[in-house]
Amino acid sequence: MSNSTFADRLTEAMRAAGMTQASLAKLVGMSQSSIWKLTSGNASGSRRTVELAKALNVRPEWLASGEMPVSDQSSELLPMKVVESVSTGAYRVELLDIQASAGPGTFLSSEFIETIRAIEFTEEHARSMFGNRPASAIKVITVRGDSMEGTIDPGDFIFVDTTVNYFDGDGIYVFVFGKTIHIKRLQMQKNSLVVLSDNKLYSSWQIDATDEDQFHVLAKVLVKQSAAIKRFA
Repeated sequence: MSNSTFADRLTEAMRAAGMTQASLAKLVGMSQSSIWKLTSGNASGSRRTVELAKALNVRPEWLASGEMPVSDQSSELLPMKVVESVSTGAYRVELLDIQASAGPGTFLSSEFIETIRAIEFTEEHARSMFGNRPASAIKVITVRGDSMEGTIDPGDFIFVDTTVNYFDGDGIYVFVFGKTIHIKRLQMQKNSLVVLSDNKLYSSWQIDATDEDQFHVLAKVLVKQSAAIKRFA
């Protein structure tokens, strides 16, 4: 990561430590919006680099400038989390309990509907869909709303990575804003996140630094599986 930015290194360290923006902010005494600003690339560094590095178990020099090694314990790059082995047999993907994930007082939008409890795949098929991600990280949601129609149609299943609970680059996310849960495309434009619906009947809107206390990522969408049914009898 010799050409990495401060935001890249901070995001990688958070991922390796299994830390969310909220948990890191609490640990170092910063606001979540400040952490978001650092990870989104809107800052070249932080006066709290030493505290951030200590919380993430990396060297301040590496976090600040990319100077190796990453930590005092190893000259290797940040360790990947150990991926739990898939049990022999089925790779079982459970339904995401959206209400529990979002927290009390959050309203479900019309974009979600429960039609299944779990889906099972063979190990080989699961690997082709999710790579080496463990089954515990992957959840399935049935989409009802049409705001992403054309990309994700009503009735489609989407498979999401719940370990990505922060903005991890442009893509489609499940997130809370205010008290409502959404499935939308997020795109960084200058200093704001633009919320896009692939159905052009819906307008785009923005999330900026002043809104960050209302914004929380639940998961990143990885795969869509069509629920289209053709009857022959």
